[in-house]
Amino acid sequence: MIRNFFVILFTGLGLITWNHPSFSQDTVLASSRRPFENSHFQKVDSATFHYRVFCKDTLNVRGKVLLVHGFCGSTFCWRKNIDTLVRSGYLVVAIDLPGFGYSDRNLHVNQSQSSRAHMIWLLLTHIDKGDKRKWNIVGHSMGGGAVEAMALMNPDRVQTVTLVDGMVFIRNQNLKGTFVAMSKMQGYNEVLVSLTKQNVISYHSMARLMKGVYGRPLDSAEMKGYMDPLRIDGSAASVINIFANAHEIRHLHADGLMDLPVLLIWGKKDKTIRIKSAKKLKRNVPTIDLKIISDAYHSPMETTPQEFNALLLDFFNSHN
Repeated sequence: MIRNFFVILFTGLGLITWNHPSFSQDTVLASSRRPFENSHFQKVDSATFHYRVFCKDTLNVRGKVLLVHGFCGSTFCWRKNIDTLVRSGYLVVAIDLPGFGYSDRNLHVNQSQSSRAHMIWLLLTHIDKGDKRKWNIVGHSMGGGAVEAMALMNPDRVQTVTLVDGMVFIRNQNLKGTFVAMSKMQGYNEVLVSLTKQNVISYHSMARLMKGVYGRPLDSAEMKGYMDPLRIDGSAASVINIFANAHEIRHLHADGLMDLPVLLIWGKKDKTIRIKSAKKLKRNVPTIDLKIISDAYHSPMETTPQEFNALLLDFFNSHN
């Protein structure tokens, strides 16, 4: 999806040239309105996270699941998976990454993979309140990189790892390139933010972007689910901030996944993060289990939920 973002953004450049649980106590921002009945807000480090908790029976939990969305996504992305997990006895926490969904738009937040991982672990420590049970961590696209970093940084807190068409890595590295350099310069940054607002997170641009993610046009309810958080002030600046302010705080290598149960779920038709990324990671970490959904594009948990949920539950039930 980030790749498609560049296509749309640089098209814009061309146009310019030519023309909540019982075991947790929340810190809720005074100015925040809860977007959902089970919305919670918690400040950790330099970021205030929005997250949602789903659980049928807190006394009889089979396992704990964390869901982390991808680029320009939110907890909305997991709407077709959560009920299945809860009915199967899992406690589910879905979060909005800093700068997205209903989390805050603080531009001082370090948006690197290892930094996000560090902050998410701080959030889970707050949610756990001393509960020592391990987490089943699931990340999609950009969130897949954060979840991989989480597993490598704190393997003792991880039950399983699932990466869904993820921005996976062998070694995590700081972002480089002309675009990244431009995003760090105030004058260019302002231009890029303006372009992002007009040409990337506008309704029609997102419809085009998401058509490539889904493999079909989105309906009005799906578009609303994506667009509502993106209409929050500061969203465009937050998108650019993932390039302007991202420096790794830990050097990580995928070899560390060898001792953990890891599942890759990939859409065979994904043109955003192609399946070769999954196969490369599996070559480096042979213990990984790769499952391919033949009819899916970049977001199988949304477009092929029955097959996705069956794969995920089978994996969880084998390791919880």
